[in-house]
Amino acid sequence: MSKAKKQFSMQLALALLAYTIILAVSSSLTSAYSDVAWRFPIAVTSVVPFMYGIVAYARYLQSVDELQQRINLEALAIAFGATAAITFCYGFLEHVGLPHINWWWVWPVMGASWILGNEYAVRKYK
Repeated sequence: MSKAKKQFSMQLALALLAYTIILAVSSSLTSAYSDVAWRFPIAVTSVVPFMYGIVAYARYLQSVDELQQRINLEALAIAFGATAAITFCYGFLEHVGLPHINWWWVWPVMGASWILGNEYAVRKYK
C-alpha cells in the first residue's frame, strides 16, 4: 500500500470513528430534547467529520499519479451516473405505488456504486 493510500485510510478511519461517535451523541440529544430550537444544528453535526472525509479524499487524489486519478475519476463518474439513474427511476416508481424512501439512502446507493465503479476501473487499467 502506498504512503498516500495509508494516510488516506487513516484519515478516513478517523472521520468514520468521529462520525459514529457524533451521530450517536447527536441522535441521543435530539431524541431527548425534541422540542428545543437547538436540535436542528445538533442534528447536522455529524456532517462535520463527513466533510473531513471529503477533504481527505481530495488530498489523496492530489497525491497520487495520473493513472490512479483516472481510475478514481471513472469510479466517481460511474457512481454519479448510477446513483442518478437509480434515484430517478425510484422516483417514478414511487408515483405508481412503491413506498417513499428517505433521502438518507442516497449515500449508501452512491457508495455501493462507487465501489463497483472502482472495481470496474481498476480491472480496466490493470
